[in-house]
Formats: sequence, C-alpha cells, structure tokens
Amino acid sequence: MKKCIIKNTNTVSGAQYLVNLLTECGIDTVFGYPGAPILSIYDALSKTNKITHYLVRHEQAAIHSAEGYAKSNTQNKCGVVLVTSGPGFSNVVTGLANAYLDKTPLVIISGQIENPNQNEFQDIDIKSIAKPCTKNCYEINKADDIEKALKNAIYDAEKFPQGPVLVTVKNSALLDETTNTFDYKVNQDIKVGAPHSYVKEMLKSLQNAKSPIMIVGGGAKNAKQEILEFVRLSHIPVVNTLMGTGCVDEISMGLIGVNGLEHLNQKIKNADVVISIGIRFSSRTTSSKSSFLKNSKIYNINIEENISPNVKIERNLIGEAKVILQHIIGTIKAQNILFNINYRWIESFENNFVSDESTKLTQELAIKTIYEHTKRYYPIVTTDVGLHQVVTAKIFKTPDMNHFLTSGGLGVMGFGLPASVGAQIANPNSPIIAISGDGSFQMNIQELGTIAQYNLPIKMFVMNNSSLGMISKTQIESYSKKYQSDMLNPDFTQIARAYGILGYKISTKNQLEKALKEIFVCKKPVLLDITTVL
Repeated sequence: MKKCIIKNTNTVSGAQYLVNLLTECGIDTVFGYPGAPILSIYDALSKTNKITHYLVRHEQAAIHSAEGYAKSNTQNKCGVVLVTSGPGFSNVVTGLANAYLDKTPLVIISGQIENPNQNEFQDIDIKSIAKPCTKNCYEINKADDIEKALKNAIYDAEKFPQGPVLVTVKNSALLDETTNTFDYKVNQDIKVGAPHSYVKEMLKSLQNAKSPIMIVGGGAKNAKQEILEFVRLSHIPVVNTLMGTGCVDEISMGLIGVNGLEHLNQKIKNADVVISIGIRFSSRTTSSKSSFLKNSKIYNINIEENISPNVKIERNLIGEAKVILQHIIGTIKAQNILFNINYRWIESFENNFVSDESTKLTQELAIKTIYEHTKRYYPIVTTDVGLHQVVTAKIFKTPDMNHFLTSGGLGVMGFGLPASVGAQIANPNSPIIAISGDGSFQMNIQELGTIAQYNLPIKMFVMNNSSLGMISKTQIESYSKKYQSDMLNPDFTQIARAYGILGYKISTKNQLEKALKEIFVCKKPVLLDITTVL
C-alpha cells in the first residue's frame, strides 16, 4: 500500500478530505451508487480528476465489480465501494460475504444515519450485520476520525489474509471542517513464516513418500513462482481446487473436488503425503469426509490454521504461502536435499471429457470452442456460478489467478457480469470474457447498462438451456425428476441491443466459430446468446 502522507494542512470539509486521502493512498477507482447521506462525497469526487467513479445499476453490482477489480489487478490494490445508508449498505452484504470467504481486498464506505438505534429512517445496525463477514469495521463519527479509519481500512484489506473492511461515515462528519496534520501512521505487521522444525519435518516426509501430491488453492495466489520452483526441485505432482484455478495451470493435472475430474479425485485418495497450499478443505474440495485423504499426512501451508472437520492435519505451517515456500526452497538448496518421487503412481491423462463428435451444442462443447478460439489472446475470464462455472474451470488454462475470476466460497449467482466490469476497468488493454448461465446472467442483467455507458469491450457468453442446469442435473440424479428449475427466458440479444450492445443468437458450433472470429476484432461489448442442451 502506498504511504499515505499529505503535506497540505489547509482546512477542508470532511468529504473533501476523505477524497483527498483516497487519492494519496493510491486509490484511483471507485464503484458506487449515490444517496442523500453521501452526496457531499460525490460533490468532492466531481472536483478531482485523480479518481474515476463508475456508476453501477445496483449496489450488489458495485461490490462484485470491486471484487473483479481487486482480483484481476496485479498490484494487490483493494477495490473501493461507495454506497449510501440503509438499503444501499444492505444490498452489498452478499458481496461482503463473498469477498470475506474468497479473501478479496475491499474497502466499503457506507453512509450512516446520525442517530442509530432510535427508529430513524433507514435505521439498521450496519456494524452488527457486517461484523461476521468483514475483517474489521471502522466508524467515522466526526471529521477527525477520517484519516485513522480510512488508512487502517485500506491496510487491513490489503494485508494477508486479505478481505473486505467496512467504513461507516455520518453525514455530519462529511460536512464538518478538519485541519488534521495527516501524520497518522498505520502499525504494520511483520511477515512471519513457519518454524524451521516444521519445514524439516515436512521435507523429511516428502523424501520418504511413495505417492505424494500438492494441492493448490486460492490462498496460493501470490506464490506462483515459489510453487513452480518447489515443484522443479521436488518433482511433486500438482492438482488444484476451484479457487486455485489459474495459479499454476501449466503444471497442474487438473481440478479436484465435488465438481472436479473424477479420475483425479479417485487417484489422490492414495496419496501418502499431501502438501496443501492455501486451502480451506471445505466440503466442495473434500467431496467425502469419510474417504478424502483419510490415510494421508497433510502438511497445510496457509495464512490461517485449518479448522475444517473434513480432514486431519499432520502439521499446520501458518503464514504467508510465499514466505513459507521461500523458506522451504532455501532449505532444500542449502542442504542439497534430493527427492525420488515416482510420477507413475498418478499417471498423466488427457482431459478429454468433451466430445468433439457431438452433433448437439452442449455447454462443454461451447466452452471448449470458446477456449480454443480465445486462448491466444490470454483473456481474463469471469464466470457466474453453476454448470458453466465448473466446465470453464476444467477447460480453461490461464497464466495466473488474476486471469480466472469466480465466486468460490459463497457461490454467488450474479457475480460474473459485474466482476467482468471491474476486471475490464483494472485491465483496459486486456480482453475480458464473461461466461454466464442463463439463470446467473439474469441476476445482474441490469449491468449491461454500466457496460454500455462506459463502452467496456467485454465479450459476454450466455449458456442458454432455459433451465438452472446444475440444479436440474442434481434433481434428476437425486430425485429422478426436475421441479422449478426450468425457465422461460427472454431474447438476451434483444435486451443487449436495447442498451446499444451487439447481440447474436448462436445454436450450432459452426455459428459459434464464425462469431468468435469476428467479435474479438470489435472494440465494443458483444453478447452471444448460445442455445445449449443439458
């Protein structure tokens, strides 16, 4: 985080000071929706050219856009959200929970009524609602509170483990004048790694292992180079969870978990030593509590201690994955440790679960076709939640985790489209692909307005099977019938065109291939409504 030092001590309004402070702290992008209690902030924003505000169509979209911005930028900058009190805040709660579980750095600035807990208009207990799904909550009750609250919020959001931080601000604090000297300094934590004895124990187990495996999760985001070096030295096979998609796709054998590749799920049950990096071991990863890594020694490298009842951890190595892996690599090189790991216990296999011979356009075939035609552009990919999400994670290979954005811990339908907005703003020169299901797409379809207003050249692909695909499949498998999972959909291309966005209907592979050759030449947003079969 950039050092927040301002030399100017002139008297300004609290609102103007808040905006000045955002600028000095390196914030140049804000996603929001105005309301009366925060209009003074909007007035201050109108007077600066150092911060760009993006007007979304719903507060939930503001926070998902900020997530997309934070997840995709390579500077670990937090996303910033500005909303009003009452429903303005309550509409971002889903995004708060999503960012909290996926450890996405956000600062949410919310208006607050003057006298809470007195049955006033828009009187809700914001802090109590936010507390379970934020790293911290700060209150600005007077202008002199702004510097300390905002600096701490930005620091808390960006330090590991990252996550969302809430700042509430009263209108009176924004209207007050302040002459702060701007000299508050945040007490920064020192990065620490695991004890050397734990590292030695783990390496000894790995040397003696017959069938080891490394599992990479979302907490490994900033440790890509260290993982690649550790694998080069140890030759350990690698798989990844859904949230680990993109970290080391070039060496990963594929996706594991409930919706992972069944071949890998069965194989890793035989692992005797497991090195897990940045994983929560939720039920979405373990699939089965009774059989998942039941006889494995698990060395868990994570910023937090594992509390999941789904696995038994041999040793928790707590700290930043990057720092701990640097320690491990240094030890291997200093002591010239050698490993004799035999890959044959988990033979490589072709990821060929998609048939190119199909005469029908399935989601699998559609998404594989999209990948084959777009991989040369190295696009940033966002997904919503559902069948298309799982298929995309299995098929797409991306250079890093900044290029694959999805909702993992909470599984939020409606995440993908606004996340693509944030990703495009953070990466204006990168192609952005938003893959959605017809159900998820309609949860934040209004963000076509945001995309159109700012002419964001996002390429949108809606997998349209007129149903909630994953729900339908689960119902048929579990109950032998579907119920309340079929939908009457609109013509998505007509809605796109109503916003001035190009839209095309696709029903065959040939049509899709032809469209893919054309749309990436276009520097405007485009939507493909792709009819698929379950």
